[in-house]
Amino acid sequence: MEIEEKHNLSILGIVKWIIPVLLIGLSVLMILYTPIFQDKAFKLKSMFSGTSQLEGKSMDAIEKLTFKSEKNIQLIEEKLDKLKPVKPYIVVNTTENRFSLRNISGDTIRTGVCSTGKNEILISEHKRIVFKTPKGIFTVRNKQQNRPWIKPDWAFIEDGLPIPSARSAERIDYSTLGDYALEIGNGYMLHGTLYQRFLGLPVTHGCVRLGDKDLEVIYNTLSKGSKVYIY
Repeated sequence: MEIEEKHNLSILGIVKWIIPVLLIGLSVLMILYTPIFQDKAFKLKSMFSGTSQLEGKSMDAIEKLTFKSEKNIQLIEEKLDKLKPVKPYIVVNTTENRFSLRNISGDTIRTGVCSTGKNEILISEHKRIVFKTPKGIFTVRNKQQNRPWIKPDWAFIEDGLPIPSARSAERIDYSTLGDYALEIGNGYMLHGTLYQRFLGLPVTHGCVRLGDKDLEVIYNTLSKGSKVYIY
């Protein structure tokens, strides 16, 4: 009987040790297999392995972002293509009063002096007129030889003369614009000048004046649609 009791006590002692161990092991397994723990463990692993967790929703977001980026790049490239000159063009520097005629590759064909706006203001009868060459990207809209200049009102105001009627022959001037004129919009032109000695100075009412020989080359090189860059 005494031996049997000792045996039972021994089994009971083992059971007391086994049960806590089993409970602890079960708890550890439950923790290891919880989604939160696995997610954290995977992220920790990814941090060291250089990879990141990509869930289904993240993959969709990345695919959409990639598609949007590719679309944006395509649109930008299309805009850049439109900005690229497809014809010879001219660049006018209003600070130094110089021009650079270039081919479609950007190589300079001819360069020289010009005259641009004198940056003065004429005020008369509550009108404020600024004689300034506009800056930006323009296009040759029309080309003409021996074009007459139809004088606006300010031309008479500036000279202190009475303003004639709109149809008056006094408004027609056949010499001021020179042999060639290239219109770039809003009344502005690239044209010749009677005052060759003033080339290189800011003396115009907004147009770009050029020397006879330079203007002839520019006229024959540029065509309708050619770009004019003024800065």
